[in-house]
Amino acid sequence: MRKLPRDTMTARQRIEATLRGELPDRVPIFDLIQHIPLIEYVTGEKVTLENGLDLLCRTIGERLDITRGIAPPVEERIIRHEDGFVYKQEWWTTWLIERPFKDVRGLLAYIPRNMEELYNRQPGDMFTFGGKSNVWGTATRSPREQFLALQEKVGENTVLFPFESPVGLDTAHVRAGLDLFVYAYAENPQLVSDWLEALNWAEIQRVHETADAELSPVALVFSDIADKNQTFYSPAFLRKEFFPRLKKLVDAWHAHGVKVIYHSDGNLWQVLDDFKAAGIDGLNPLEPLSHMYAGDVRRGYPDWILMGGIDASQLLPFGSVDEVRQTVRRTIAEAGAQGRLWLGSSTEIHPACKLENVLAMWETIETYGYYQ
Repeated sequence: MRKLPRDTMTARQRIEATLRGELPDRVPIFDLIQHIPLIEYVTGEKVTLENGLDLLCRTIGERLDITRGIAPPVEERIIRHEDGFVYKQEWWTTWLIERPFKDVRGLLAYIPRNMEELYNRQPGDMFTFGGKSNVWGTATRSPREQFLALQEKVGENTVLFPFESPVGLDTAHVRAGLDLFVYAYAENPQLVSDWLEALNWAEIQRVHETADAELSPVALVFSDIADKNQTFYSPAFLRKEFFPRLKKLVDAWHAHGVKVIYHSDGNLWQVLDDFKAAGIDGLNPLEPLSHMYAGDVRRGYPDWILMGGIDASQLLPFGSVDEVRQTVRRTIAEAGAQGRLWLGSSTEIHPACKLENVLAMWETIETYGYYQ
């Protein structure tokens, strides 16, 4: 993040102050940028597949205090994994388009094979709904060296999250398909529960292998468990199969001195107290259209860091500049008084967001976000 005239802290100091519960000089600007016109506006250069990463990193380093991910433009392609899963990769998303099973019987046969793979993991192996990967990738450099190289591209004055950290539930239900996952749990709840435990265990091992508070003081733990009205699963199911595993993962990050922001889209009000009991330090993305307005959450959970909060479903794509400015000022006033607000879009700055609205959001934070 470039230094603004009234800044008295660097981005790292600003983020670390909020993590300690102290008041920063101003509201930190957070986001995930997936918007080519915005990148070209900030850098003054045309985005290509070849320079996309460099220009995205320059944009992040110029305009954000913290980002949860760096996803440069990629060529669309079909990816076929050895285990039979097939994905379609696009710049801002990856779609699971084919599975190696068609019914519950096939899924129940697949689960033990996947569990064996999980418990025989190699250092750095990571399992998400996108399949198996390794944080070492194909490079000879360690995760720390890779992180530092990316940090150098962005610049030292913007905080990066490490690899996002899956709890395991949405890894399972996306890989299985939500319908098949539910039917499989009804038919063999112990096997599916054991699968969730294996996914969670594997991620905890990866955390212990790679967590480094010197690189980044905060991690994003995720599992999308809700739509705009309620959670996908009953609170009773989540308290049995999800929250105990979330707590173990949060504890693993905390053991390395790293704070945890939890991410799930949707309406989480039914279970916010359960998230508090699991020990999370903050919440993202706070979608207003899912009844998760940051000001309301702040009143109930004053100690949490709230990350996101400005509607990216309707306001940023379709609203006016004045509406954006008014919303940002209101959110700062009602959610930022404790100093624990990292303000940005409620998911990401995606291609449908109006450029002028994104700039208005940032300019309003830079003008009205100071605490001193």
